[in-house]
Amino acid sequence: MSCASCRHWDRYAESDISKKFGDCRYNPPRISETLLARMLPGLSVPLQEYDDIERDIYVASAFPVTHQESECGRWDGRVPTC
Repeated sequence: MSCASCRHWDRYAESDISKKFGDCRYNPPRISETLLARMLPGLSVPLQEYDDIERDIYVASAFPVTHQESECGRWDGRVPTC
């Protein structure tokens, strides 16, 4: 009952190394406050005037990355239905 056989896991397929990793899509993406803070302008610009806030929030968010052998309490081996 590892991530590799879970219906919520999305395997990366770019190279041999990254094939062992993937995104856990059980929960929605999380915003990395560290990345977001680096992308947002200083306090001198009001957020109402900042046009790229939605793009930056999207870029600063991601699903948790897990190894194919990781395990958690949310494993579900059913075939995904689309």
